[in-house]
Amino acid sequence: MVFFDPTKGPTERARKQKKQLAPRRFTTLDGVRVGLLSNSKINADTILLAIGDLLAASYKLKSLVHERKQNFSMPAPDPIVDLIVSRSDVILAGIGD
Repeated sequence: MVFFDPTKGPTERARKQKKQLAPRRFTTLDGVRVGLLSNSKINADTILLAIGDLLAASYKLKSLVHERKQNFSMPAPDPIVDLIVSRSDVILAGIGD
């Protein structure tokens, strides 16, 4: 498993292509509401919930919300998107196989 740290600077490839990271709204996850959105593939929930546990052990999260798409090949329905957006400051979307 490979983890990418979004707090680090752009990769050499990104620098060559003159791409920049999106602006960072938070400097820590302390006090942040974290949303986890699974695509419903095998192991997606397991992986995302494990990441949620790790984040909760490392930060003082305000809350941790988990939602699941019903069909991995389709976009999340608006009610699920609206729900997770209303309950989260940061959202991690994950897939599994």
